[in-house]
Amino acid sequence: MIRLTRRTLLVGASALTAAGTLSFRALAAQRTYHALLVACTDYPNLPKKNWLIGPKNDAGLVRDYLLRNTPAPVKFAPENVTLLAKDVDGAAGLPTHAAIKAALANLAARVKRDDFVYLHLSGHGAQQPEATKGDETDSLDEIFLPVDIEKWVNREAGVPNALVDNEVGAALDAIRDKGAFVWVVFDCCHSGTATRAAEVDDEMERKVEFADLVGGGEAERAAAVKLYDGIAATATRGFDENGQRKPAFNLAPTGAASTTKGKLVAFYAAQTVETTPEMPLPKGTADAPRFGLFTFTILSKLAENPNVTYRQLGQAVLQQYSADSRTRPTPLFEGELDARVFGTDRADAVMQWPLVVKDGAATIGAGLLQRLTPGSKLAILPSALSQLTEALGYVEVQSARNLESWVKPVELDGKPALTLADIPANAYARVAELAVDYKLVVARPAATYGLDKETALVNSVLDELAAREKSGFHVELVEPGKSADLRLAVLRENAIAGAAAAATDKPALWFLPASGDVKDGGRPPLIIIHPDDRAKLVDATAKNLTTIFRATGLSRLAAASDYRPEEVSVEFEIRRQGGDALEPLQASTVPRVSPGDEVHIRARNDSDKYVDINVLYVGSDYSITHIVAERLAPANGSPDAGLREGLLAFTDTSFGMERMIAVLTEAPPQSEKEDLSFLAQDGVPSATRTVGGSGFSDMLADIGMAPSTRSVMKLADRSGPKGAVMIFPMETVPRA
Repeated sequence: MIRLTRRTLLVGASALTAAGTLSFRALAAQRTYHALLVACTDYPNLPKKNWLIGPKNDAGLVRDYLLRNTPAPVKFAPENVTLLAKDVDGAAGLPTHAAIKAALANLAARVKRDDFVYLHLSGHGAQQPEATKGDETDSLDEIFLPVDIEKWVNREAGVPNALVDNEVGAALDAIRDKGAFVWVVFDCCHSGTATRAAEVDDEMERKVEFADLVGGGEAERAAAVKLYDGIAATATRGFDENGQRKPAFNLAPTGAASTTKGKLVAFYAAQTVETTPEMPLPKGTADAPRFGLFTFTILSKLAENPNVTYRQLGQAVLQQYSADSRTRPTPLFEGELDARVFGTDRADAVMQWPLVVKDGAATIGAGLLQRLTPGSKLAILPSALSQLTEALGYVEVQSARNLESWVKPVELDGKPALTLADIPANAYARVAELAVDYKLVVARPAATYGLDKETALVNSVLDELAAREKSGFHVELVEPGKSADLRLAVLRENAIAGAAAAATDKPALWFLPASGDVKDGGRPPLIIIHPDDRAKLVDATAKNLTTIFRATGLSRLAAASDYRPEEVSVEFEIRRQGGDALEPLQASTVPRVSPGDEVHIRARNDSDKYVDINVLYVGSDYSITHIVAERLAPANGSPDAGLREGLLAFTDTSFGMERMIAVLTEAPPQSEKEDLSFLAQDGVPSATRTVGGSGFSDMLADIGMAPSTRSVMKLADRSGPKGAVMIFPMETVPRA
């Protein structure tokens, strides 16, 4: 939780500056783009329970995107894209240790100065006791597992054929020494300390327990596991000396490199003490294939807006995780993050694609990755440069794959449905409206031994609440284990390790995140169930669902943002307890904060319109605290313009993943200041015992009114008031 300080500092005490960005268009047209995609699924020397499905789908999706969807002039030629995978068309071979090392060495031999190299590794990660003592601060080596790994026998040899972090770093250095820019994505994880309180049928974690990697006899295995457990128990795992997250692989920091060495960007699916899943994606799509959550989210955010920096892409990934109610894992991003992805131009992304009419059908080269789903509406335009006011008509998506949609002309906005023959050659289809689905998918509680009566009571309460017409929330109930935003479990109050000291064995209804996990020491919200008082359970459950619905809805609204960073800048800064310095809270990172730390804000309006800014804080208990509402006048070049203010200090009343949210709305002339204090709400208690149309502002109001399905904001060549939601996640932890 937080304590508001509202200590106002001198406005404009220091000028806010925007870093200039070099245009790489000419360079992009000349350089060669290379890619190595590694997908490890079958592991013959591991138990079948450790075999994966998603990595080969990851690799296929990434390859299709690189070859078909990167923005001009970026071009990945098929001969420069190497895929190591099993059962994937066009693969060059299996992703064995030797094959991966050879492919990396081949890249180092082929690349030239200013070339671009994209590396993607999907599969299992793990940890092992470091082979050389003192090489790692936590005494553990992070490793990536090729398909031909063998069993660990001794500390000196480690896991045979595993790719060790230092080995990966050396291979990347060889490529960067040639002057090539490297972007590497690791969709794997290495360990996990959370307890799964509710099972998830369609998710599989990409990690292998050390015990499954150990060979030898029973005594040797027991000794090896004891060695590992002893190291893991005493190590400061996953964090640096300042208590902040550190990446899994020990890659040389870009800042220490010579000026002739190529730059590096690294994306990690999780910190070293977390797991990352693969699952059917997109969510809610029938017969969806399994993908790594991290890979699919990166590609979907990149498909929506390819003209972003790596930092902005990382921020978009974190925002999507927040919108999907995922408190874990915590992706990490490091390196030259302010460079533009693939070296693209700094340009506005327009969600439009050529409209192809062939063989009696109309298609566009965009689909589920671009958030186009059946029912999405797009305007038919004569050319890519046409305005929406020049729309000849509209099409509606009938069906969609990840990178392709089939559309049909429809009547909309007073324009009749065109025939396919009426659609001109070279026409474009441009997204005509942004839709945000606020529906909260809730997984019912699974049967629990000895609590059948309580589980049945909870399910009947859920049925009653879901059928209410005016409930304050909109939920869809799914069976236990199915894909969901919120998972419910009926367990004893003291059933989870780390429960409160006062916890009893009374039955309780637990409210869990999408992963079903409870981090060590975490205390998810719960309601004590009194089987003889149904009315109290109905009231408490309704209150909790309303609270959770509104908090998640606010996060999802980030999808409808349409301000560019150069128009309005918002920065948060952290002042640590006992210190004077302000450190930036980067939107692409998840810092750890403790009681006594403070958050400050800097905001500046470089557009030509007035902009209202509201800052809200969403706690780990789903509380929403309204902190500030201000109107920002256009800066007009003044270095002193803007807002600078101390906002809040953290307290010790709750800990977990929390979010600072800045909401920007364009202020029409003579309008009242936008004030979102109506969204403020108390959180969901960790134990409830006493209860035994279409503009951006309209979409904000919808969160409090619980729309039946979703809100829609029409796009009209930016003629209507604009808005944006910026999410800055952070983790509050007890002070050491």
